[in-house]
Amino acid sequence: MRLVRIAVPAVAALGMAFAAGSAHAQQSATELFSRASTQQMLMRMEVALAKVQARRGIIPKTAAEEIERTASIDFVLPQRVAEEQRRVGHPLVALINVWAKVAQGDAGEYLHYGATTQDIYDTVQLAQCRDAARIFITDLRAVEEGLLKLAHEYRATPMIGRTVGRHALPFTFGVKVSSWLAENRRNIERLKSWLERSNTAMLSGAVGSYAALGSDAFAVEAEVAKDMGTGAPFPADWKGARDMYGEYGEILAITSKSLGRMGQEVFLLLGDDFGELEEPTANVGSSTMPHKVNPNYSRTLVQMSRVVPAQAQILLDWMISIYERDQISNADTLGDISASMERSTKAAIEMVNVLKVHPENMARNLDRTHGLIMAEEAMFILGEKIGKHTAHEEVRLAARSAWDKGTSLIEEIEARPQLAEPAKELKLAERLDPKKYLGLSAQATDRTIAFIKKARDTDAPALKPER
Repeated sequence: MRLVRIAVPAVAALGMAFAAGSAHAQQSATELFSRASTQQMLMRMEVALAKVQARRGIIPKTAAEEIERTASIDFVLPQRVAEEQRRVGHPLVALINVWAKVAQGDAGEYLHYGATTQDIYDTVQLAQCRDAARIFITDLRAVEEGLLKLAHEYRATPMIGRTVGRHALPFTFGVKVSSWLAENRRNIERLKSWLERSNTAMLSGAVGSYAALGSDAFAVEAEVAKDMGTGAPFPADWKGARDMYGEYGEILAITSKSLGRMGQEVFLLLGDDFGELEEPTANVGSSTMPHKVNPNYSRTLVQMSRVVPAQAQILLDWMISIYERDQISNADTLGDISASMERSTKAAIEMVNVLKVHPENMARNLDRTHGLIMAEEAMFILGEKIGKHTAHEEVRLAARSAWDKGTSLIEEIEARPQLAEPAKELKLAERLDPKKYLGLSAQATDRTIAFIKKARDTDAPALKPER
């Protein structure tokens, strides 16, 4: 059996603790990508490789046992590895050099036996992203919980619906929250689906030929993957294919935009001109204006909705590689985008939990256009007498006149010769109450709540930590 020829890695060290148990629940996404967590993960994979090789008689059992005993940052100090990396210029060689000095006997000779650096790093990076994805699913579920409470409490609370930035029709705040809920759930499902597709490990060698691991390489790779707790290895080498990372970035980009949409709506609706929502904060709003109370969480959501997609673009560009792999790496972006995404999800959790709703201001804003938002209903009611298309044109002219003159819609309708008598006969003024023109808003909200609750029951497998 030949000793390993270590290939130069395509990336500098990223980080993640690939330990047994729910490590992802105990660490932040930023911590997952730290140097210490990276090192522990790399050592975890090297242990898995050594144990499989020992079982197969490729390396001595005592060597595998010593490798496992010393596979800890308590034995192999990260600062020593960092110093060695500055000397040799190679992160995994630095780790192996320091580790070999700590291991007793000749165990160091069997470290990283028959593997290539890129196999180890690609498996680590993918596992990092998978653990981060579980953090995001957990966070998005927490956002979902807050939104469910809002939707339930305000399922029938009337407010104005706005299209193209203008007052359109009445609906309920529950319907608005339902839209946020459904989009948030689709992002959870996207992450869950990506977890299913990316569950793998790799030990295929420098160009995917498996030459260094010998004729049993497929079996060794499969056993290592099993010991690592991942799914089966892909049939083809994927060191030169960055599509899983590109997809990870794009899902995070979409998710950040979804949270940004919600954040922007909150940002606008808590403005002094609307006052429909409130984001309580103890922060000082301005150094010169004592009265200012500025939004915090919603502003962060908008900010991160611009940052995360920009970072995702870097991961998309990473997909274009030269031949089997080119070492033109953007793997540091995996940690960057995960940290940015976590800023967004944590801000969203805080925002939905502190958000205050002001139904009285929603009711006030319903009347800001003096009944113009009831033009649709007026058209349908009057259409019973004069025809829908005639009613549309007449009500449109009445609405334009009301807008120009600052009068109410019903005043202008009653002032039009063709509408005055039908309006009186149909008791139009009594029927144009925006709080009663909500359609199935409450029922639609209830339907969304039921759908979300059912979907939540399917999340458990995605949240289960890998070994």
